[in-house]
Amino acid sequence: MKSREVWLTKASRHRVGRTRLALLGACAALLSTPSLGLAGALTVERAWVAPNDSVGADVGLFMTIKNEGDAPDALVRAACPFANFSEKRTVDVGEGGLSNRAIPNIPVAAHATLTMTSKTFHVGLLQTRDKLTAGDNFTCNLSFRGAGPMEVKVTVSPSAPQG
Repeated sequence: MKSREVWLTKASRHRVGRTRLALLGACAALLSTPSLGLAGALTVERAWVAPNDSVGADVGLFMTIKNEGDAPDALVRAACPFANFSEKRTVDVGEGGLSNRAIPNIPVAAHATLTMTSKTFHVGLLQTRDKLTAGDNFTCNLSFRGAGPMEVKVTVSPSAPQG
């Protein structure tokens, strides 16, 4: 019994090869575009932490996030070189007062500005590795669901930087 394999001519193999290369090139272009252009619509400003003289302390990371895009986004990860761990948090108001609660992400609505404070959404930086002295600067890595990763300058300051 003869095999029913289809043999491609040299010319048709060449066309198939060119088509595959074109498809791979298109996929690579899509993957290298950060979230289909959303990265430019999201900006982070005035990121800061309060000074702290204790190693191993927990501190809040606060910032302003502007989303000028048409789609909502969310902060899904934060990593800073001076803290062992981080968690995204919201603040609940109960009978006993304010209470921090870990959440999976911090939502940022479309066409909105989110200012993080100790009484709203913020990032908890846990088990600091160094003392945090006013005037110091660090770079933290943030990851957003749509906009992707970005590096953010963080200032150690007793209050939110103006600007």
